[in-house]
Amino acid sequence: MEIQLTPSFTLTYPELNFPDGITLITGPSGVGKTTLLRALHGELETALAGIVEQQKTALMPQQQQWISYMTLREQLSMTALNTWESIAIMLGLKDHFDKLPSELSIGQQQRFWLSWVLAEDAEWMLFDEPTSALDDDWAAAAIQLFVQYRSDYPNKKLVIVTHDVRLLQGAIQNHHIAL
Repeated sequence: MEIQLTPSFTLTYPELNFPDGITLITGPSGVGKTTLLRALHGELETALAGIVEQQKTALMPQQQQWISYMTLREQLSMTALNTWESIAIMLGLKDHFDKLPSELSIGQQQRFWLSWVLAEDAEWMLFDEPTSALDDDWAAAAIQLFVQYRSDYPNKKLVIVTHDVRLLQGAIQNHHIAL
């Protein structure tokens, strides 16, 4: 599948198949993994919109953008379903709900964003390097959440772009796309 991003720049992907469950996407930097997620999320006007077919998507980008003057509780309560709290507690964040983003480590912010995306009622959950800032223990907790989510919601799609061997070694995927 070819995606024309600009008049002079085209990305070519192999046949893309996203079965229900977890799809891991791997490959070297610069091959278009993040671009693929952004296209699936609807940020880019491409032929990939037909794959998602008007279904709701939720995206966890590599660089999360927080509102600096609002606590994480305020931000997540505005947009995410109430289940974000229980997910955040599973990720060790109970004592951090009323902190500002600047008061948290990058790993804590990443765990909050993970809570946010998993709490969305979306058919497609798109994750761009969701464990990159997590130590081994919190990465294992995130991996367990992915596996639990797949079990609890078997008809949803989790698409995870990663270089993290912990995700690959966990063999959590139903499908693997190597770019």
